[in-house]
Amino acid sequence: MCGAESADKALELEIREKVCASISPEDAKGFRPLPAWAESQAPDGRRPASVPAEFPQSLELYRAAVRVRPAHELRTIALQPLGDFSSEQMRVLELLREYAAIFFQLPARLEKPVPLGPARTDNQTPNSREPLPASVPTGLYRNLPLGHRHGAYDKQYNGDRVMTELLAPRLPAGVLLYFGVTQADLYCGDLNYVFGVASLDKRVGVYSLARYYPEFWGLPRSEGDELRGLRRACKVLNHEAGHMFGLRHCVFYGCSMNYSNTLQDLDGTPMHYCPVCHRKLMWNISFDPLKRYAELRGFYQRNGLTAEAAWLTERIQHWKTVAAQEALAKVDDE
Repeated sequence: MCGAESADKALELEIREKVCASISPEDAKGFRPLPAWAESQAPDGRRPASVPAEFPQSLELYRAAVRVRPAHELRTIALQPLGDFSSEQMRVLELLREYAAIFFQLPARLEKPVPLGPARTDNQTPNSREPLPASVPTGLYRNLPLGHRHGAYDKQYNGDRVMTELLAPRLPAGVLLYFGVTQADLYCGDLNYVFGVASLDKRVGVYSLARYYPEFWGLPRSEGDELRGLRRACKVLNHEAGHMFGLRHCVFYGCSMNYSNTLQDLDGTPMHYCPVCHRKLMWNISFDPLKRYAELRGFYQRNGLTAEAAWLTERIQHWKTVAAQEALAKVDDE
């Protein structure tokens, strides 16, 4: 490892140690600390491709870098359906709207669907084009060769272009976060698929529900699929919206802001933010943590997410102790 890389690694470890030391034992209860990645774990001394090169983002670094914050006239989260949705899928979107409002403690609304619309593809230029609304750009998708298709999914949409060409120009007045949701499959750059993509400063993002349900894989529905799909959709919503609020991938604890590359990764991450990411969001939005936790628990109970509800029952008790300890420490400092 060269001198610059060694210095970067030393700084990374220093920040990790300071951040983790700032979290009290009571605040850390119920969270799994993540080990620091070390070059010695790889036989060739290089970081595996599956491990993103994430620099730890402390609360201080977050405060200095964040660009998206609610204001009096800019507080609404808008979920924008993209493409076709069945009545059942629209009910899932309504649950996601409710979840977004509770998780981020901000007003959330569901917009009228906007077509994604085929016309010209990323890898094909036909002689004629189907008519589309003037506000819908063309060339947002690529056709998939036969060996790369899943069930009826024969195309993928370019997540970056959906954000910049479809969503960004339509960003409604008074909307803080404009979040596209689609049943279409997404890809981004060299990645052959993504669950979602979001901008750290443009206030737009998009994510796909396609891979969360068995239909994508050509399989029939079975018991538990609806609940599993809702859990996955909620995780990716709070993850991608977290990026839109300036949070980077979390390297401190098991957290919904952890990097996920596969459905197995996604299913293995918790629904909640860790103490570090929670405090970033609390600083940004200025919500009442106990009110938020109680409302999240109610949402989970109403929708059969029993493990998450049980976890929050314990978390609420831990947070009451944390809040009391911090209030006492503040008095002592004064």
